This record gives sequence, structure tokens and C-alpha cells, in this order.
Amino acid sequence: MSAVKADGSGEVVWENSNRMYVPSMLIQDNNIYSVTDNGVAVCWDVKTGKELWKGRLGGTFSSSPVLVGDRIYVTNEAGETYIFKASPDEFELLGENKLGTEVFATPTFCDSRIYMRVSQEVDGKRQEMLYCIGKK
Repeated sequence: MSAVKADGSGEVVWENSNRMYVPSMLIQDNNIYSVTDNGVAVCWDVKTGKELWKGRLGGTFSSSPVLVGDRIYVTNEAGETYIFKASPDEFELLGENKLGTEVFATPTFCDSRIYMRVSQEVDGKRQEMLYCIGKK
């Protein structure tokens, strides 16, 4: 992973050996949060690239993490959604849930609801489904 100045100069500010090929990263305050393809949540200092913590989630990830308030939501390819705190102090897993048998899409949040596109086996066939989770 490399941090490059956004002034067009191409100057590299810092680098580290971490690799994220599919999930996007998040920035909140002076911290970068990401989940590696192989299921490790990581937090770095945005200015120095120093790793502040890492925590093992599980599974492989194609969807990107989503920041809602002080929580980060991310779903692995097996449909397991993990919620952890967006804090530079330590990795704190707040919860986990399972929905569907395959998930490649990033969840969407709107009006206190979570929208998730998942697939699951129905009568031996793969079915795509869209779930809305939250109060009416």
C-alpha cells in the first residue's frame, strides 16, 4: 500500500507491504481502515502509515467496508457480516450476523435501514435476493 501526494507530483509519502486488491479503504479523522481480501481488518495512521492494530475476521472478502457513525460494517463472501468499532485505539468486534450463502455486494445504508444483496440456495438453485433490515 502506498500513500501518494494528491498534488499531481506523484510523490510517495509512505509505503507498507499490505495488499488490498478488492475491498476499498475508508478514512475517518486521521485513520485508514480496511479489510484485506483474506479477512483481516487493519487500521493505520493516515499521515505515517503506521499500523495501529489488526484483527482477524474470517473468510474472504469482495465487498467493501461501510462506515456508519463510529461503526464499520463488512460482509464476507459466505454472507457473514462483521461490525467493528472505527477507533484507532484497538480492534473491537461489536457483532456478527449471517445472511444468505454468498455475498459479493457491498451493503447500503439509508434511513436507518441496511440493504443487502445476497444469494442463497432455493430448491437446489441459486437465487439472488435483496433484503431490507431495519424498522418500518
